[in-house]
Amino acid sequence: MMLIIGLGNPGRQYQYTRHNIGFIVVDELARRYDALFSIKKKFDCEIAESNREKQKIIFIKPTTYMNLSGKSVIAIKTYYNIPLEKIFVIHDDIDLDVGRVKFKTGGGNGGHNGLKSIDGVIGNNYNRIRIGVGRPQNNQDVADYVLNNFPKSEYILAEQVIDKITDNFGLMLENKLEEFKNKMA
Repeated sequence: MMLIIGLGNPGRQYQYTRHNIGFIVVDELARRYDALFSIKKKFDCEIAESNREKQKIIFIKPTTYMNLSGKSVIAIKTYYNIPLEKIFVIHDDIDLDVGRVKFKTGGGNGGHNGLKSIDGVIGNNYNRIRIGVGRPQNNQDVADYVLNNFPKSEYILAEQVIDKITDNFGLMLENKLEEFKNKMA
């Protein structure tokens, strides 16, 4: 069993923001794996399930807003008894340029409030797919920056990253994490 968590904020106003790139990727993965999302209030998330490659895949999008994402993660992790090595969090990263993606296991949260929330309930030794959204320019506030939509030119780069992740997702299912990591570089 694998748990794939897309980080973002619920609501139409956030749908295509930089901060919601995790939701966007998880939506595409669920679509490709024929999984339909439904809201599960007891887990504070939208959840979709698929059975592929002889394993169950659970996709979630927390509905608690970014800063409280850990609430959904711990509820699902506990209910399904999912080990940390089978948890993958997909999130935005301002320390990476738009169009870049990196995979790593463990590490700090880099000031990302969604990761802070998750770290607070399960520790930090889970897998992360970090998607670059770039840094704000001209002293723009970070929160304002990540809560704005991608400009069209940047969204084209983001779509390429989404395809790269979803096209290589099978490697994660086969537990070929090093190969997945190399494909993301």
